[in-house]
Amino acid sequence: MESQPSTTSDLMSSRPKQRRGETVGFVIDEIREGILSGRYAPGQRLIGRDLTDYVGFSRGPVREALRRLSAEGLVEIVPNRGAMVRHLTRKQVDDLFAVRKNLEGLAARLAAERINEGPNRAMFSEVWGQVRPKSSELPWSDFIRLNRLYHHTIVAIGGNETLSALIATLQLPVVMLQIGRAMRPHHTQVSHEDHVQVAETILSGNPDGAEHAMRQHLQRSHGWIVTLPDSAFRRGA
Repeated sequence: MESQPSTTSDLMSSRPKQRRGETVGFVIDEIREGILSGRYAPGQRLIGRDLTDYVGFSRGPVREALRRLSAEGLVEIVPNRGAMVRHLTRKQVDDLFAVRKNLEGLAARLAAERINEGPNRAMFSEVWGQVRPKSSELPWSDFIRLNRLYHHTIVAIGGNETLSALIATLQLPVVMLQIGRAMRPHHTQVSHEDHVQVAETILSGNPDGAEHAMRQHLQRSHGWIVTLPDSAFRRGA
């Protein structure tokens, strides 16, 4: 059996040569996935030395990757403290949900309108097969991943690129990671029930019903989020 690279230097020497732009892109993808998968928690400092060890590249590409992720809103660069995973205040989360209900309500409406166009029904049905409630409770990380896939697919089949770009700026995965650990089984159950209602109205081609179901889903989610203690949020207004 061939031996596998076991050190950072071995890992770096085993990688094919990459241009700097490709290297930075790889590092961005690695750090972004670490944030979205919950490997790095909201508010956690991102130590350059640890990241270079993890991704197997020098500090230059890592610094550039953090700068670009800061522009995306996933990372914050704080003077004298360095980089950390974005952590929202209570007001920021409240403001975000007020916007989200309107944008994702429209996304659900557009998805219902376009469900029978091209591959949309097949694509949504495939994703719904993965996301629909199962008999056993999912691990937290799987729930977050599938929730992200579900909402992303609804936006995608709506086909409105401007709306998709606006929703992307909200950095909803960061919000879910921040508050998701506070979810209890009954919160997950309510979310599943809401997902069923949204999916059924989209698949039936009911735009009014889909928009109403999505708005109701996000309103209920926001309803329990506002009950969380201050410790769940970044300090601030």
